[in-house]
Amino acid sequence: MTLAAEKTFAVEGIRVPDSSLARKITELVRDTESALLFHHSSRVYYWGALAGKRRSLKFDHELLYAGAMFHDMGLTPAHCRAHERFEVDGANAARDFLRSHGVAQRDIDTVWTAIALHDAGHPAAHATRRRPGDGRSRDGCAGARLCRLQRR
Repeated sequence: MTLAAEKTFAVEGIRVPDSSLARKITELVRDTESALLFHHSSRVYYWGALAGKRRSLKFDHELLYAGAMFHDMGLTPAHCRAHERFEVDGANAARDFLRSHGVAQRDIDTVWTAIALHDAGHPAAHATRRRPGDGRSRDGCAGARLCRLQRR
């Protein structure tokens, strides 16, 4: 999809947020992740937003977009650390990015938690390191967790 098409693309009225922060997120993720991972992350945003809309949840589209787009950033060489799970690496990348763009700490914490736990389901899962392809099921769904992002 071209950049122009992405700006007008909508699924049941859901669009990528039209904000400076969302544009910067798009640029960074597009420049850092493979096209496959970028488009996967984009689909996670649409899926999460649609799930939230269908459940009549009130959520911050910009925070959801940040969480969706960074949720697998820990799979990239630039953000993969040997001592953390890839989910935490992605959460840390989002935290650093959002902090550098003046996002409130409360919102940063919300995004960090959603990403760090997007595949784990609970904090105890941080006790063991897991990388993609280790044979464990991926029951956790980033979109479902990320659609809970709410600005208070």
